[in-house]
Amino acid sequence: MPTVWTGTLKKMGVEAAAPVQYRLRDGFHDPDQRVADHPLNDHLGRPLELRFDGQITCTACGRKIKKTFGPGYCYPCTMTRADADICIVKPELCHHGDPEHPCREEEFAQSVCFKPHYLYCSLTSGVKVGITREANIPSRWIDQGATAAVPVAVLPSRRDVGLIEKRLSDEGFADKTHWTRMLKGETVDTNLMEVVDRVVARLEEWGVEGILSPLERIEQNFEYPVLEWPTKVKSHNLDKNPLAGGMLQGIKGQYLIFDTGVINLRKYSGYRVEVVA
Repeated sequence: MPTVWTGTLKKMGVEAAAPVQYRLRDGFHDPDQRVADHPLNDHLGRPLELRFDGQITCTACGRKIKKTFGPGYCYPCTMTRADADICIVKPELCHHGDPEHPCREEEFAQSVCFKPHYLYCSLTSGVKVGITREANIPSRWIDQGATAAVPVAVLPSRRDVGLIEKRLSDEGFADKTHWTRMLKGETVDTNLMEVVDRVVARLEEWGVEGILSPLERIEQNFEYPVLEWPTKVKSHNLDKNPLAGGMLQGIKGQYLIFDTGVINLRKYSGYRVEVVA
C-alpha cells in the first residue's frame, strides 16, 4: 500500500458537516515544517494502516521524549506551560491570584481563561454536562463523540463556569463520557431538552447569571462517518505494537474504528507515523 501521509499525530481536525468530516493534522512543534492536512473520510471501507516509527517529540518544544503528557508535551512543558496546568482539566481549581501558587502565564489567563465560557449539555455515551469556549463550538462536542448538544449558559470565565459544572456534577449530573459505550453507537434513550430544563432550573435556584434564553438553547445534532459499529471495543496501543490498522469502518470522536480495533489519535499526540492506504 502506498504512503498517503507522514507526520506527527495530534487531535484530528473536524468539520461539522453531515456526516462529520475528519482530517489528519501534523502536530510538529515548528509550524513551518508541518505537512498539509490529509482528509480521512474517503478512506472509509478501505484498508488503512498507521506505522509508528518510534520517534516521539514534544508538540510544544520539539524535545525528543519517550513518554508524552497531556496534549503531547514533555514533562518540563507539562510543569511550566499554562495550558498544561491542573486547572485546564479541573477549572474549579483555578489558582489565579494566589500569591503562593501564581498563574503560570498571565497572558494565557487573560486571553483564554478570563474569556466567556459556555456550560452545555450533550449526549455522548449518555447525558453529560461540560464547558467550552465559544471558539470550540461545535468542535468540542464532536471531539467527545456527541450526537447532540445544547448550550445552556455563558459565564465570564473558565473558573466561573467550572465551579458550576463541579456543583452540577456533585448533584449527580455526569461530566464524563464512557468512551467504550460511545464507540458502540448505542442509542441513548433520553430527551436532551428535558435534561437541559432540569439544569436550567438548578441554575435559576442558585441565582446563576448568564442563563441563555429558550431561543438560544438550540440543539445541534451530529452524524458520524461510521459504516459498522464494533460490538466489542478493543484498543490498539502504539507503544506495544507500532502497527495499527485494518479496514476503516468509521470515525467518531477522536477515534478511528477498524475491523481489528480502535485507536484514539489524540492519545498519541507527538508520535510520528506513516499512514499507508
